Amino acid sequence: MKNILFTLFLGIVAIQAQEADHLSMTLKFQDSTLLIDARYESSSIGDSDSAYFLLNPGYELDTIVSKGLKSYTVTQKKGSPLPFYHLEFDKEVAGQKTLLVDFRYQINLSEQNHMKSNWIELNADKLWFPNRNNLNNELTYEVSISNFPESYHLITHSDAVITKWDNQITISKTDPWYEVMILAGDSMKEWEFDDNITVIGSTDIDESTFRSIGLKVKHSIDILNAYFGKSDPINDFKVVLRNSSRSELGLGYQFNRRDLIVTGVDFDSYGNLSHEIAHFWWNKADFIKEPWMNESFANWGMYQVLRKYDKEEYEKVIASDIEIGETAMPVADASLFAPDAYGSYYCKGTVLLLRLEEKIGADAMQKLLSDCVEKNINSTEGFLSELELLTGKEVRSYFENLLKS
Repeated sequence: MKNILFTLFLGIVAIQAQEADHLSMTLKFQDSTLLIDARYESSSIGDSDSAYFLLNPGYELDTIVSKGLKSYTVTQKKGSPLPFYHLEFDKEVAGQKTLLVDFRYQINLSEQNHMKSNWIELNADKLWFPNRNNLNNELTYEVSISNFPESYHLITHSDAVITKWDNQITISKTDPWYEVMILAGDSMKEWEFDDNITVIGSTDIDESTFRSIGLKVKHSIDILNAYFGKSDPINDFKVVLRNSSRSELGLGYQFNRRDLIVTGVDFDSYGNLSHEIAHFWWNKADFIKEPWMNESFANWGMYQVLRKYDKEEYEKVIASDIEIGETAMPVADASLFAPDAYGSYYCKGTVLLLRLEEKIGADAMQKLLSDCVEKNINSTEGFLSELELLTGKEVRSYFENLLKS
């Protein structure tokens, strides 16, 4: 028995000691072309003689180089619509302690990243950097940039370290995350709404627009700090306004990176801004397996803001979410890549939270959600366990059945 426990202990220590993947990149801007050399380092290839990497196949690939690499092809993995590079290795390479893969490729920024709008956007959604296995694989990174356009304002993760000298910029992030993020716009300024909120946008934007967005962000943060954030409040916050319009972006999406949101002047409303801000508390869940834990809970935060500041929009949003949710698939089955799942994990899940609030009361609902924040609950099972702890098995069973319906 002691030997078994000791073996289990060694296994746990080994798992804890395993380092996150690391990505080293050199980027060279050459007019509207970005030249990239990337080295991906993973702690182990395991017993497999192959590996999958995400990387946009639309980029011009020069080489992929790795010890024992026999071939690579673009393919799809089961259960994912994304394109992967499938790397096959000599069998004697399987089991090596460290996997090193070098990628060399280039991106036409005028076609891929809105350079025509004086805006560069390199993030996970564009699959612009190599990442092993899937979108939610976390890594550390160090990026060295040369010939960065002098008139462009560089924006990245708030916890990344930026070092500049001569014509060289280095960005490093030691806390693992699932992307390298580089945003940049031409002729931009930082506008201080107050000591805690900074809005970054083009110098062409009217001050009234900065002020309008800043005020909505402040009101939203105040509401959500009071509702969710007793143990995890927002302090400093940044809002980045793209130089690209909604029509130029196509889908016109926004996104959140904890204490930073990326949006545009086209999204100056409480609904748009508060949803992205609410992700601050709900972005730790697995967004591929349980996207409702991200999107429905962020929508719930948006509901709280709209209840206070835009009741007419609140009623419209609820009516729309109910209508969409009526024909949506069960929330429990709605992974990110499930067909037609958006209406389920985005709308239906939020309506189910409304039904739960009706059953247990507004005070109990707020306590439930703030307890989840305090305990860092980021899974459906964790949420159901907290619900049972607060309200009992009968309510847990009620809500669990709703998720499956």
